Amino acid sequence: MASILHAGSFLAGSLLTILLPIGLLIALLVWQGRAIIRVPSDPSEAAVHAAQPAELEPPADAGSAGTPSAQA
Repeated sequence: MASILHAGSFLAGSLLTILLPIGLLIALLVWQGRAIIRVPSDPSEAAVHAAQPAELEPPADAGSAGTPSAQA
């Protein structure tokens, strides 16, 4: 009877050894697939809160009378 329990324990350990890595691989593939699906085809849709080009640089007449080299 003890040999049956020993064989069952060995079988359970071998199944866990093969099923856990396969389950992890499947989970990673599903996660990667969902991440790829979420990437928009139009890059401008990805940056919803990005600044407009006019907001990135101040206007040319902003500031004082000009650059210090122009005042000299």
